[in-house]
Amino acid sequence: MLSTDFLFDYTLYGIIGLYLVVLARVFYFANDLPSKGWIGIAVLCWPFFMLDEWVRLWDLQMLIPVFGLSDAFGVLLLTCCYRAVKSLLVLTPSRRFRLWWPFVVTAVIQSFVVFIPESEKLLWLDASPSGSPLLLWPVYLSSLCAGFSILLLGIFITEHVHLYHRHLPEQVVDVQEFRVSKLAGVMAFTVGVAFSSILLVTAAMFGFFELPIWESLHHVILGGPLLLCLLLLSFKRTTSPSPLDYERLEHLDIKPAQMREVITLAEQAMIDQKAYKEIGLTLASFCRKANIDPTTLAMALQFQVKKNFRSFVYHYRLEYAKKVLLRTDTKIAKVAKRLGLNSEKFLSDVLVKHLRNNPSL
Repeated sequence: MLSTDFLFDYTLYGIIGLYLVVLARVFYFANDLPSKGWIGIAVLCWPFFMLDEWVRLWDLQMLIPVFGLSDAFGVLLLTCCYRAVKSLLVLTPSRRFRLWWPFVVTAVIQSFVVFIPESEKLLWLDASPSGSPLLLWPVYLSSLCAGFSILLLGIFITEHVHLYHRHLPEQVVDVQEFRVSKLAGVMAFTVGVAFSSILLVTAAMFGFFELPIWESLHHVILGGPLLLCLLLLSFKRTTSPSPLDYERLEHLDIKPAQMREVITLAEQAMIDQKAYKEIGLTLASFCRKANIDPTTLAMALQFQVKKNFRSFVYHYRLEYAKKVLLRTDTKIAKVAKRLGLNSEKFLSDVLVKHLRNNPSL
């Protein structure tokens, strides 16, 4: 039996240990996690996705009636992760039912597994089925749907993270404080693993090779990356959900008069509010106080003055640094003189550190 393979058993126990760590983190830091509802559902889905492996590991024959019905939970898990990640990256995330179609299709196909005799399923505890695609199509097709769905959702999440990072200078000043580290890499790895899983299931379906543990490999190689994704989401992150309408931003649909007006308002608000002194300033908070549409301002800066929001604020920080900091702090003056007064990024970084140490300025 597969449960006698000690190496595989210890791998499962190791994964269970990591899951308990994730579960404890989510429970303990629940109040600090954005979209804790979606993350909580995703965490609860993971052991159900691995249910077949628990049945094999502990020989839980009383659960044979639900054996083979677990793949849809992996799709549900990543769908919830998608909603949680999108709420971190987008200020007003869209609510589209089509996001749930991969889960619905996988669940419907997998529901036909209940019509497979239990005597047949008992044989799968020792060796996964191989060949006979016309007879066992619910088993193979549900696994393929789960693999394709996880691959698709992984691509969507990766694209959202890359889009967020690409437009980050257009909506925040201190970029490093708002980056989403490691998540894109884990999701890219998940996409690669999902593709491998699809190849594995396809080979088993047509009997290209005899691999008695292909179902277990399918669950473990998908369950591991999904668990890593949950682990990353269990950490508190500082992000700036984007207020930008990317479609409008791409087409630059704005009139010259509107651009001049919004830039004038932004310049006046920047001076009146002294917003350039605010650590962690974001486009959303600035535009909310100045009563300006964020996308309109981003388009006006990009088209009219050839700057993004970060460069726009850097200019004011540079002027402030020249007039105030360089006269009051000789150390900053010496370094700035050596690097050049026009080093906007340098002086902006120095300004942030200086304001943290001297909040009364």
